[in-house]
Amino acid sequence: MSELRADDPRQLGAYRLTRRLGQGGQGVVYLGQSPQRTPVAVKLLHASLSGDPDGRRRFLGEVEAVRRVAAFCTAQLLDADLEGDRPYLVSEYVDGPSLREHVIAEGPRRGGSLERLAIGTATALGAIHRAGVVHRDFKPGNVLLGLDGPRVIDFGVSRLVDAAATAHTPMGTPAYMAPERMKGEPAGPPADMWAWALTVAYTASGRPAYTADTHQEILARVLYGKPDLGPLDGPLREIVEACLATEPGERPDAEEVLRRLLGQQAGERDLLSTGAMAAVGPAAPAGTGPAGADASGSGDHASGAAASGEVAGPAGRAARRGAGRQAAGLGSLAIVPAKVVGLGAAEAEPGVITDPDPTTSFPAITAPQVAAARAASARRATAPAWRRPRLWHLALATAVLLMAAAGFVFWLRGAQGPGFEGTWTGSARHFTADRIFPVEVRLGGDGAGSLRWGADLHCSGRLGRDGSGMVFTLHGVAGEECYPGTLRMFPTADVNQLDIKVTRSGEDEVTYSGKVARTP
Repeated sequence: MSELRADDPRQLGAYRLTRRLGQGGQGVVYLGQSPQRTPVAVKLLHASLSGDPDGRRRFLGEVEAVRRVAAFCTAQLLDADLEGDRPYLVSEYVDGPSLREHVIAEGPRRGGSLERLAIGTATALGAIHRAGVVHRDFKPGNVLLGLDGPRVIDFGVSRLVDAAATAHTPMGTPAYMAPERMKGEPAGPPADMWAWALTVAYTASGRPAYTADTHQEILARVLYGKPDLGPLDGPLREIVEACLATEPGERPDAEEVLRRLLGQQAGERDLLSTGAMAAVGPAAPAGTGPAGADASGSGDHASGAAASGEVAGPAGRAARRGAGRQAAGLGSLAIVPAKVVGLGAAEAEPGVITDPDPTTSFPAITAPQVAAARAASARRATAPAWRRPRLWHLALATAVLLMAAAGFVFWLRGAQGPGFEGTWTGSARHFTADRIFPVEVRLGGDGAGSLRWGADLHCSGRLGRDGSGMVFTLHGVAGEECYPGTLRMFPTADVNQLDIKVTRSGEDEVTYSGKVARTP
């Protein structure tokens, strides 16, 4: 939360704006006051619907659907004004940290605290789906921890905001994106259940189930790898695994998940009412108590600790203590057909796809490690100045030698052929079309191979080694809007991972590039 900036509005309709809560790809979220002096969250959308009456009509239809969502563990949409050049949405303000903020500051949840979180969020998705709405951006950053339990925010309008969107860069949080969304297929309730399962796994472990250095690698792991569910066990792990079925039709819906979570508690009353009551734990201020304490009634758009470099647990408390509260914002931009979803209510999630630059991966840091690092830093600060450059030069020289050795081994293996035989899978980004899609490279010992790429890997072609090294001619191409060219593969620090670049025949600039990893 911060002061209003000079260019921020002070009033939107009947709502007086008092503070800035955050900004993302499709809008700015403010803390406001209603005419009755009730605190509200006001999201000012970047996209204008003033010149698109059809888009405005569809948007209003979606807003009405969101208003029908029952108030089970959600932040309610209160008002919307889509006229003029400054459309905005008004929703209930939840004074509490996000689940992501809580996990970073206090550590993972365990036992009943974790189960209540799972029940509350499943209840919210059940209410959202029962109203005919799909969230499309469910993740730890879109769960707020109020005094009365978890509240799911930022749901419902992403499908229609794209009608007014002008951006062409895909946005979203790959670590919580279902496989069908990566393929450009429509997102239904099963995609929300996929994201719910990964959110529960994150809450239990403090790290995302899918992590990597770049969003391309995360997408590849979602499509081809297995999630790291950490300490999850028992019935809750079984439910999470069921929600991570590759085929959307094989995943249980929110109400089935809720029945399994509640067990005998489900009874004959309305399932969502029962879930809402079961989600409220012992009274405790949000964000207090020891990490993972079962008696805590509180307990988080994240790539999480690994992909964002943030510290999960007590070591991260000081860094997050001033982060402020997060608004119950509504709406997400969707870029169709390539990958939907958008921003969290108050800040962009680490790992969100907004440009081709990779995010950096860091391991989770524990309190003893932080103390040791601080002690080492203090020692360095008092060391003679002439010693530090020598250590720095030594580290740099070592890194250069290691990279040179890895490059030589790669060149040698590439020139000889054996060593890189097998299947390599990953994803690539098409720069002109702003699309991200899966790729599959198969290499044989004779220098020949094949490449498959595109949505559902519908493009295919044969590879022939072009001289020495890892340069291949792509020919014999089949598939609509698929073309021949040249594939180049490059070493990385990981011997089981390669960078790839493909240039279309007759062109000089790289058409698409990405990363692939060796598939066992």
